[in-house]
Amino acid sequence: MTKELTQELCIAKRICPLTGRIENGMINDAEKLLFQMCLNDEKRPIRVIIDSGGGNVQPALGFYDFIKGLPCEFEATVVGDCHSAALLILAACIKRKATVHSRFLFHAMRTEVSIFSTKDIRKQLDELERKQTILFQQGLAIQSKAFGISESNLQELMVTGNDFDMRLTAQEALEK
Repeated sequence: MTKELTQELCIAKRICPLTGRIENGMINDAEKLLFQMCLNDEKRPIRVIIDSGGGNVQPALGFYDFIKGLPCEFEATVVGDCHSAALLILAACIKRKATVHSRFLFHAMRTEVSIFSTKDIRKQLDELERKQTILFQQGLAIQSKAFGISESNLQELMVTGNDFDMRLTAQEALEK
């Protein structure tokens, strides 16, 4: 099946699959698909299928804002993993479901770092810390509101797991 045929079927069925690592390319493709679906029909909901081990938090936050800015209603179904940055995409959807064997991974959002020069390393580290704090606060607020968990309980989830990761099954996530 060609990529074009797959996209046509997704548009017709109003399904947007988000599988694999969340990166700019994946998000750009998904945004084009969702925009086309909304142009075709604002009234029918769009279903986002999630199976992702997470990825880059910046595109995930941008995708969250993109979904929230569209006039369509979004539903999400987790069919495998919904880890890390993928939780932001899940949080953007009004209705959320998960298959019984789905898995969720909560942890404090972190960003990738590139040190360009050792000359100003302290300044770069200070800026990284500032950005990391903002990302963490944004992610915490989004997830708390969407999942109905207080920020303090969510923060506890993020730091009580193994290596600061909390892995939950679908049933455990419901109970939290």
